[in-house]
Amino acid sequence: LDSLNNAPEIISRTDRSYVPRALNQEVSNFLEKNNLRTPRRSQSDTTVVAGERKGFLDRVRNVFVASPDSTVVISNKSVVNEHEFKVIVDTLINKIRYSEKLDLARQRELQVIFAQRLDSMNATNRMLTVRIDDLLKSIEQAEMRKSLQLIIDKEKALSDSQRTMFVVSCLAVLIALIFGILFLVDINRSQRYRRQLESSHKRISQLLASREKLMLTISHDIKAPMSSILGYIELMEGDVQNPENESRLRNMKHSGRHVQQLVSMLLDHHRLVAGTWQLAESTVHLHALTEDTADSFRPLAKQKGLNYKVDNKIPRGQICLGDPYVMRQIMGNLISNAVKYTLAGEVLIVARVKREDDADRFWFSVSDTGEGIDPADQQYIFQEFSRLNNTGIELENVEGSGLGLAITKGFIDALHGSISLISEIGKGSEFIVELPLKPAENEEDEMTGLQFNLEGVSVLVVDDDPIQLTMMAEMLQKEGMYCVIEANPRKVIPQMNENLFDVIFMDIRMPHIDGISLVEKVRENRNGKEVPVIALSAGPEMSVAELQAAGFTDYLSKPFDAIHLYGIIDQYVKNRKPVASYYTRPVEHGIKGAEALIDFVRDDKHASSVILQSFISETRINTEKLQKSLAGKDNETTREIVHKFLPLFQMMGNEELVNLLLLLNEDHQWSDEKETALLNKLHASVEEAEAFLTETEENGKPIDNR
Repeated sequence: LDSLNNAPEIISRTDRSYVPRALNQEVSNFLEKNNLRTPRRSQSDTTVVAGERKGFLDRVRNVFVASPDSTVVISNKSVVNEHEFKVIVDTLINKIRYSEKLDLARQRELQVIFAQRLDSMNATNRMLTVRIDDLLKSIEQAEMRKSLQLIIDKEKALSDSQRTMFVVSCLAVLIALIFGILFLVDINRSQRYRRQLESSHKRISQLLASREKLMLTISHDIKAPMSSILGYIELMEGDVQNPENESRLRNMKHSGRHVQQLVSMLLDHHRLVAGTWQLAESTVHLHALTEDTADSFRPLAKQKGLNYKVDNKIPRGQICLGDPYVMRQIMGNLISNAVKYTLAGEVLIVARVKREDDADRFWFSVSDTGEGIDPADQQYIFQEFSRLNNTGIELENVEGSGLGLAITKGFIDALHGSISLISEIGKGSEFIVELPLKPAENEEDEMTGLQFNLEGVSVLVVDDDPIQLTMMAEMLQKEGMYCVIEANPRKVIPQMNENLFDVIFMDIRMPHIDGISLVEKVRENRNGKEVPVIALSAGPEMSVAELQAAGFTDYLSKPFDAIHLYGIIDQYVKNRKPVASYYTRPVEHGIKGAEALIDFVRDDKHASSVILQSFISETRINTEKLQKSLAGKDNETTREIVHKFLPLFQMMGNEELVNLLLLLNEDHQWSDEKETALLNKLHASVEEAEAFLTETEENGKPIDNR
């Protein structure tokens, strides 16, 4: 590297060695020493040295600030004479030649030095080349090693990443499997819990249904014999001479009435809870109904020494549409509780009609001076089977079922009314009831006194029970109506194509085709779109709203009497106000047994015989079918036969047989004893009808046992 740095200097020195400085100085000194002035010849030598080229900014600055010129002119002037000049020239030539000789050796020496330096530089160059080559190779190897290490590191990082991803994937799959297993376990547990809940719900439903059936069975089994017991007690009261026995009979009568009332409450509560209760609207004399209900509790209040007051402010001519049974139950339950739980003091009953929003409302209040009800207990007072803790010793033995107020609240809700309670411990309680009243036209006559003009009305009756068909045909023809009866549901549409009918009565439950399916076909027929179709059934299987949604116009419950049958026909044929469009409870008859079947055609011997003969033949046939269905566990056939029997024996007033049929309709798992008892009673009814038919034919006219 030093040789490279010194190379320019060597070249420069070599160039300068051609004219040595000493020679130049010697020539100069020679010329100055001789001082050749005459004859002189002037000679000038001008040398122009150009300065460095300046930029634009430097030239601008030189305008304002003076600076030396960049161009230097050197003028050398000398005067020599011609002779001296020649001598000088010769001398110079000689000296130059001598100098050339001297300088040639010097030049050779310098060339040797230069060659040596050149060889040294070449050696240095080769050495540098080798060292640079080694350095480059080392750098290249280092870079290669670095690149290789980088590749190795990348491969390692990639391998680590792949391994990490594999581990993470395995963990994710494992976690997913764990969660999947947990999810499946949870689903299985949920399904198991759901099955257990469904099983428990089914079991609870079965228990509730069994309890309900048990309640209905007990209620039906108790109600009929209890009525007989009370009747015999009333008969015995007149013949008792011993005061002690009279007291015992009185206690028995009181207990019997309590049991009978409890049974009625249970049945009413069952209907309300099941949603099968239907209001039977009829004309109600509100003043008389309130007065009679309040007066029925006066003897009990007098017996307890209570001040019993009735403030009946209802006008005597007030008539409305409503269910008298429900209204009597509402008032009776409240009055009964007031008298029952008041040991001393007063029971006040206030009834009036108030006008509100252009409508009449029945306002009824029962207040007492009893123990009162704690505010904490008032929210439970209307719940089923809830009895409050009585603080008085005398009240601990007061009889009660815990259903009275619950049933009362249910009836009030069904009538879209309201009930409120005001009570204070130690001062007494007051129950206030408000019910909306439906206005009735001025109908002073009772239902039995109504006259119907239905002559010429065309009626179609569809029922699978021949006895029911015969009875309805006789009822309708008695009023001059044209009646077509049909036991086969499949022939109803052909009948409608051949005849036009004003009203159609149709049983809900029939074999092959039920009433719901048949009424749809009737509505599809061109002659049945606008015809009123009245549903017939022995039990509240469907509500009126459900029947109307299915296509029926109204509902008539079996059994029914001629007045209700004529009334519902008159309602839809003559567009009169309804008299009894829906009747839920059995018609009370003074006549029972086979004679009740022909009570409405008593004066017609032929019609009476036809009805009795039809009853005898059909009952025998259906009894044989019932016996076979019970033996073969054919529940559907059993239910159909029971459905046929119920309205007939309800009309005949045979409560024991009706109760057995109701039980059979609810539960088909019967003992042999009950089955034998049912069949015996059916045979007895047939024998009774045969005997009555024979007696009728012999006397020429049915005997009036009323």
